[in-house]
This record gives sequence, structure tokens and C-alpha cells, in this order.
Amino acid sequence: MEPVILGYRKSDPPMQRSFALVRVTTEGGLVGWGEASTNWGYSYPTVFAAVVRDVVAGALIGADARDIRARTLDLHTHLDGYLGRDGLSAQAVGAVEIALWDLAGKALDAPVCELLGAVARPIELYGTGTTMFEATPQWHAHYFGQAVAAGFRGVKVRLGRSVPDDVATVEAVRDHLGEGVAIGVDSYWFHDARTALRVAEALAPLGVWFFEEPLPQHREDDLVWLNARSPVPVAVGERVYTPETFARLARTRAASIFQPDATICGGLRACLDVAAGADGFGVRVVPHVGGPTAVGLAANLHWTTAAGLDLMEWDIDPHQPLIDAVEPALALAAITDGTARVPDGPGLGVDVPDDLAERFPYVAGETYADVFPEHERGKAVVA
Repeated sequence: MEPVILGYRKSDPPMQRSFALVRVTTEGGLVGWGEASTNWGYSYPTVFAAVVRDVVAGALIGADARDIRARTLDLHTHLDGYLGRDGLSAQAVGAVEIALWDLAGKALDAPVCELLGAVARPIELYGTGTTMFEATPQWHAHYFGQAVAAGFRGVKVRLGRSVPDDVATVEAVRDHLGEGVAIGVDSYWFHDARTALRVAEALAPLGVWFFEEPLPQHREDDLVWLNARSPVPVAVGERVYTPETFARLARTRAASIFQPDATICGGLRACLDVAAGADGFGVRVVPHVGGPTAVGLAANLHWTTAAGLDLMEWDIDPHQPLIDAVEPALALAAITDGTARVPDGPGLGVDVPDDLAERFPYVAGETYADVFPEHERGKAVVA
């Protein structure tokens, strides 16, 4: 049970991008890979590595890797009591659970989605924008050019300026892309409830189809208030970590769209549970896949396929060597019709090179909270 932490420098915006994988090796030498995410990679890879080495390994080494549900319960037993079920615990459980499914598929010579009861099929993609808040509206409009040329029929614009500046950016994207491309927006905890309502009312005439993370997701009463009044459906999930929390948000009508990610929300089975529970409340599920390596990307494609969903997020940053160098079929340059499907091959279908950590070593650098502290603290913006 080995943590593998990776990294490289990204340019839009300029900051360090780090990643956290786990490599699980069976007694017979079979290797399975999993990934944890805090989105746009992993913000605390050395902390994740310590948990894998000091807690996860002791809980699982010597146990039967085929009994995935039992191994998941073992992890919850060792992690939840004092670390809680959210955040780091859920991400670590998800990484290991994904690796165990990868092992199962390889042992049975079958793709993971088939073990979950589905077969490979195209999944439609929407492309996520970037947090270059200082860039002009026209810059953001043109940022989506490669994705639209690749057949993407939806995009997501990142909010986080003043209300007028955010509206101007979305207007520029709409004018540039036309009415045939769906537009969602994401403010990454930037607003309070009343300001978020102002934003939603200003964006509704532009045909915006979802408003992601308008305010911190622990402010559930405010989310309920906003979702009942917003003309744009509220979406949450990037920082919701368990099926139980999603179920509570469904019961209270705190959101209209759920966005689970297997690398954040406890793995493949947990995300399938979220999708099944949401269906009973009429909540749409659109997987949130902001920017893992090819391992996490493939994992989310497998459960999305198994859940019978038709749309998921795709990171369209042009510099993603931990996708391009690991599974070229998942690279943005390989997409021609706006869809993706699970990779060919057993398990996740991803072959991780042995020298990946040497080629892309982890280097300590800025986290998202360092670069955008006002978003992480849920600062209200009223300008």
C-alpha cells in the first residue's frame, strides 16, 4: 500500500498543481491504482501520504482485496472516529476503493464498469473554465475555443469578481459561443446567499443552466433559501463527501443538481449510492471531475457509465501531462465529438508508467487557498 505523490507547474493561473495516487499491490503481484482529489489535483499530498502509510496500510495489509465492501468498512473504522467521515478520510477511502476495483477488473480481465453492471458508451462532456479572474471577458470567451472545436456542447465559467464583472464575463462567453452551447457558472464559495441570488437573477436571461457552489456548502440553511428562490438551479458536490450528506441535501431541497466525484466522495460505490438516492428526489446528477490524473478521470468515467448518466465535467486546461502521458485516449486533443468513454482494457484501463514520479515529482507550492483565500473563506461580495 504505497502513496505516490506527483506534481507540475500550471500556467492558468500560475501555481503548483499536486496529485495524490495510491498503488495497491497484491500478494501475487497484481497492481491497482486509485486517486484522491481535493479538485484541481490534491492540496495536501504529504498529509494524504502519511495517512496511507500510517493508517491505511496497517488496516488493510494481509486482508482479502476482493472483498471491497469489507475493506471500505475497515477504512471507515480506522479513519472516521477521530478524523471524521469528510475531507481527508473520504478522499483516502475513495482512493483505495478505486484501486481495489482496478485490481478486481484486472483479476477478472474485465473493465470496472462491466463489474458494476454496464458497458462502455459515450459520455457527453462539458468543459470547465479557469480562475484567471484578472483576465478580460474576451480572454475567457476564447479560452473555450479548443473545447468547442472538439465538439463540447457545454462549458462552465468561473465567477469571483464583482457582480457586474462576472455578468460581463458570462455575456462575453455567450456572445462568442452562441446559443448552441450550454453555459454553467461556478463561484467557488464566493458569495453570501443574497448576493448569490442577485448574481443568479442577472445571469438567468443569458440561459445559464446551473450555479455551482454559490456559497459555502456547510451553510445548508442558506442553500435551501437560495435554491427555493434562484431562477438558476443550484449545484453542489465538490465539497460534499458522503452519500449521507447528499441525502440530507436532497431531503431539504438545498440543491437541484448534485456533483459527486469518486476521488472526493469515498469511491465508486459511494457515488453510485448518491446517484440512486438523488433520483428519488428528482435531483439531477452531473459528476464533478475538475482535474485529476488519468487514474481519477477513468474512475469517474466508469461510475458515470454504470450509473446511466449522460453528462460529466472535463478539465480543458491545455497542459495536463498526467493525462496525456498516462492515457492519451483521455487527452483533450483526442476528443473530437464532445464525448469520452472508459478506456479499453481491464480494470480502470489505465497503465501508469513506472517512472511517473521521477518525471513529475511533487514539489511543495501554492494551494488554491493560498492563491484565492477569499474563495476558501466564503467571503461575501456585494459590489
